[in-house]
Amino acid sequence: MFERYTESARRTLFFARFETSQLGGVAIETEHILLGLLRRNKDLTLTIFSRAQLTYGDVQKEIEARGVGERVPTSVEIPFSAETKRVLQYAAEEADLLRHASIGTEHLLLGLLHEERSVAALILTRHGLTLERTRESIGSLLKEGVKPSWEGEADRIDPHERIDVIRLQVQQLVRGPDSQAHDLVNRILRDLDELERFLTR
Repeated sequence: MFERYTESARRTLFFARFETSQLGGVAIETEHILLGLLRRNKDLTLTIFSRAQLTYGDVQKEIEARGVGERVPTSVEIPFSAETKRVLQYAAEEADLLRHASIGTEHLLLGLLHEERSVAALILTRHGLTLERTRESIGSLLKEGVKPSWEGEADRIDPHERIDVIRLQVQQLVRGPDSQAHDLVNRILRDLDELERFLTR
């Protein structure tokens, strides 16, 4: 299903699933996809969000204000909601419409805007991001030379972002109350923190 997705788009869905588990959701909703897009994205989509003054922190607070359930263990499988499945379909259609071989974060953003009554679309619209305007912005940015999410991915991968992904993957290794497993995971997480501090020197 995700063969056409760029690495950035796949990371977005990975982070969306994590956001869902942290917020106590029973399904990956459009707002979780939006949080996934906003989390340390560094491509064309970030430029659009920056111009709209849309930040991860602001959106996270707004979503949390709507109510947070009990955290779901990261080992539990979380499905996509019906709305989100439509968003993924719209994203593929947008990529086809723009004649792009890959489905990137910009297509996921357009997919969210298609689902007009979703939480994510309402947030985006309040910040002036409509489907037509955003599609035009993507076209303009590409003409200006801003790289789409599928170009130069290997060169743009942020080591800090890789650490975030590894950290979340390690947390998913824990199954049940095994104290040895928890100790091992905590030790790995401490090592990752030390590595990140080293990278910021």
